[in-house]
Amino acid sequence: MFENVIEGIFSAAFLAAILRVTTPILLPSLGALISDRTGVINIGLEGIMLVSAFTGVVFSAYARDWFGADTGTTIGPWLGLVMGVLLGVLMALLLAFFHLRLKADLILSGIALNFLGSAVTVAIMYELTGDRGNTQGSLDSMKMPFIQLPDFLADIPIVSFFFKIFDNQSVMTWIAFIAVGLVWYVMYRTPTGRHMLAVGENPEAAASVGIRVQRVRYLALAISGVLAGLGGVHMSMGYLAFYQRDMTAGRGFIALATPYLGGGNPIGTALASLIFGFFDAISTRIGSLEIPSQLPQMVPYLATVMALVIYALQSQLGSRVRTLRAAEGEQFDVHYWSAIRRLSVLHMFMAMTAVLGIIVAVSMFSAPQGFTKVIDDVTASGIMIAILSLVLIGINLPFILHVERIGQWQWWASAGAAIASLWVYVGLFMMLFLVAANGQQVGSSTLDLSDATIALIGMGAGLVAGILIWLQLGGQYLLRNGGHAAVTA
Repeated sequence: MFENVIEGIFSAAFLAAILRVTTPILLPSLGALISDRTGVINIGLEGIMLVSAFTGVVFSAYARDWFGADTGTTIGPWLGLVMGVLLGVLMALLLAFFHLRLKADLILSGIALNFLGSAVTVAIMYELTGDRGNTQGSLDSMKMPFIQLPDFLADIPIVSFFFKIFDNQSVMTWIAFIAVGLVWYVMYRTPTGRHMLAVGENPEAAASVGIRVQRVRYLALAISGVLAGLGGVHMSMGYLAFYQRDMTAGRGFIALATPYLGGGNPIGTALASLIFGFFDAISTRIGSLEIPSQLPQMVPYLATVMALVIYALQSQLGSRVRTLRAAEGEQFDVHYWSAIRRLSVLHMFMAMTAVLGIIVAVSMFSAPQGFTKVIDDVTASGIMIAILSLVLIGINLPFILHVERIGQWQWWASAGAAIASLWVYVGLFMMLFLVAANGQQVGSSTLDLSDATIALIGMGAGLVAGILIWLQLGGQYLLRNGGHAAVTA
């Protein structure tokens, strides 16, 4: 069973699943990014997604009755998409009206919008179907089309692997990743995007040069409504084929944190969304193991908590950096602090990942019977995982609590902690990959590696990868400059 799960994780099907579950996170995350960079973060993403998801179901389900079987089948999914997005825009503009026109508090208005989205969909669903839980069986939606790639791509070496990932993906998934490029282009290559960034950075200065601040913020919230609406439609017409009460399951709230983890740009936001998608997909995979069901179910939520902790710590670091920039003036070394911020995220991620190990170990101690079919000696394995996790937390924690140490005289200790942590994680990942690949056909021969060879290759690759990642994230700068003078903020 365990070997089957490992083989499943290292497969094109698993990567395809990551893309599918990333879609309803990525789309609202891009919407949150645009509104946040304009200075009016859209707190109501969850409610917008729910309303759009339900609207898409209703209009696509009734399309056959309104336009006939053939025409309704053809235009039904697209009608549901358009109407779902339209309602998403109207919900976002409602938030804009309350906050920008009536001067209501943005946070409270967004929370009210979320309550409205959850309540109104259930009320209308009950009127239409008599069911407060879901529309399945009485108001099933049509699904958005799935994109089929040309079959000849499956016969091309290497390309065939990517063919398995991208073939038969929903059009909504393609829209989501195309939207990353479009949002990047709009934000950084168009006058409208530059106006949005200017308004978010300093609305008074933007207004002084003739930029219509209110109009730009209305536009930003409307665009965020479009993207959140697309994410909601995917939930009910791509991910599933019916509406279920509160089916977004917190994705709108996750989308609020994703842009911050992605560095406030579309590419980073997409990568952060893929990380959430990975945790969501892997929770489904390990759920097939005969272990306590609560363990895989908590993985996506633990990932969310990890993300919020990292964001909070990075916000504190950002505040100190701004203070130092003002204090040091022309002596401020922007390249040094950029390296420190990247390496601090690495330390945080290593420690947060080790927290997952602690949770796994506690689960093994509290419910050992749930792991006996996966691990021979549950107690010994739990102790080993707990000790290793505590060590990884211990060596990274000093550089989380005092990030300045990363670049001061202790920079070599920071480098050792980061590289050692990466060595463990990447090494274990490579070993699992080799275990999954062992015995598989490679060209004209079969891969046959001993356990010792797998361990040697895996840990060797982990060490090399750890050094390269550390150098790329900022280690090169520290090596060239030998650290940095002690500073206070």
